[in-house]
Amino acid sequence: MSEPSSPSVVKWPFLLADFCVLVVAAVLAWLAHTRELPWSLGLAAVIAASVAAGAWILVTPFLRDQDARLKLREQAGLADTVTQIRQVERVVSSVVAASTQIASSQVGLTQANAAAQSLVGVMHEERQAFMEFIQRRDDQERQTMRLELDKLRRGEEETLKVICHLLDHNYAVFLAGQRSGQPAVAQQLAAYRAACLDSVRRLGIVAHEATVGEGFNPDFHQTWDGQPPAAGSRISGTLACGYTIRSLPVRPIIVAVDTAVETAAENTIPDAGAPAIPTTIGDSAS
Repeated sequence: MSEPSSPSVVKWPFLLADFCVLVVAAVLAWLAHTRELPWSLGLAAVIAASVAAGAWILVTPFLRDQDARLKLREQAGLADTVTQIRQVERVVSSVVAASTQIASSQVGLTQANAAAQSLVGVMHEERQAFMEFIQRRDDQERQTMRLELDKLRRGEEETLKVICHLLDHNYAVFLAGQRSGQPAVAQQLAAYRAACLDSVRRLGIVAHEATVGEGFNPDFHQTWDGQPPAAGSRISGTLACGYTIRSLPVRPIIVAVDTAVETAAENTIPDAGAPAIPTTIGDSAS
């Protein structure tokens, strides 16, 4: 901060007074030197006092200027101090305001945090409820689908049983026609059987017959009573066809084997009807 300029004291009156006093002292000293006045202690004291008074008068305006400068400096220092105190007060006010804002912000943040925690809890509960609802719905849908699949499987199994049963009777009628000795009837029954087999083939059901004279294979063949024949037995005829659905085995071919026991058993079966054919449709069809 620049130092303010103080008004200086007018010095010419002091210089004039000092000149006059010094002139008086010089005149007295001259008179004493010329012996117009006798030297005495009083005269010397007057001359010394005059010189001292002139010196004091000469120094006085400079002393007053120095005092004025010192007072101005003190006032300037006081003004700077007051300004700094005001700045400190403004800083304190700013700090207090900032502290108040921080406190209010902290309260707001605490409330926001509490609200967020409450919202998170509500969202977690809603999520749990939604997941439970989805789980229950999925369980119900799976149970419903399982029931529907069971119904479809049972329906398909029953349908397959009925179709195979009808095809067994169809094959028995076909065999009866072949044994009737009437070519026209046998031809009509063969055509009817071919039409039936073509119809069920569209559903994936295929009937299989054994070849007379081939060896008995337990993987594809079965006797009418389910008992395994003697080793090396040959097939003498087909009693009931075997069936596959979509290339999956449903029932093996029921055959007659060429042995004395099987021949005697076959002779006990009447030609007009079909033998008691074991049913194996079920798990393999499903």
